Amino acid sequence: MGAKKRKLTDMLTPEEKKLYEKVLEDIAENEDFYTNSTAEEITRHLIEECGFDKEAIYKLFKKITEINEG
Repeated sequence: MGAKKRKLTDMLTPEEKKLYEKVLEDIAENEDFYTNSTAEEITRHLIEECGFDKEAIYKLFKKITEINEG
C-alpha cells in the first residue's frame, strides 16, 4: 500500500541518536521548563546547564526540523 513511515531515530547518526536520547531524558526530568520556555532558553539550557556541544545541538535540531518538514 503506502510507503513505510520511517522513525526519526532511523535517520540519525549514532552520535545524533545518543544526543537525542540525552535531550529526551532532560525533557522528561524538566517538563515544566520545556513547556514554558522559548526555543532560545531551551537551547541555552542544553548548552550551559547540560553541557551539550553547541554545534551538535544546532545540527541535531536542524536535522529534526528538516525531517519533520520533509
